[in-house]
Amino acid sequence: PPQPVEVFRDRSAQIASQTDVTAARMAGDWAIRQRFAAPRTPLSGMTLAALPNGALQMSVLAGECVDDVCSEEEILILLEKTGPGRWTVRGPQAHLPSNELWVMWMEFDSRTAAIGTPSGEFGWIMDKNLRGGGDRITAARDIMDWFGYDVSRLEEVNR
Repeated sequence: PPQPVEVFRDRSAQIASQTDVTAARMAGDWAIRQRFAAPRTPLSGMTLAALPNGALQMSVLAGECVDDVCSEEEILILLEKTGPGRWTVRGPQAHLPSNELWVMWMEFDSRTAAIGTPSGEFGWIMDKNLRGGGDRITAARDIMDWFGYDVSRLEEVNR
């Protein structure tokens, strides 16, 4: 039987994606500043590249250490646009849940974004900078709280 999935949001709460978020606005290098401790989600950051038809290519680094020998590899994930501010993973991969990713909020000049899903199985706050922007991080947390996420369970990402 499948393992029970941990949920970080009250599914009865309303949720929405931001309709003016495009692949072009999402493109660039992102640092995950706060995240829920969900399996199969990016740990510290990613690069997103805009593709035709509003799709995105996500590049994340995955690594492991065995007997004090560590290795890292770049994983490429195709995200197909499925709605305004919404993308879904396409193709076989093991680094993201298969749920739709919703951009619940993106700051007006595209420096900070709150990412989640209606199922509440994952969520994170990402920013174009490793530090600073506390007001934007607070705004992202407030939006996630409003959409039913238990923001007390968000964890700072330490680098």
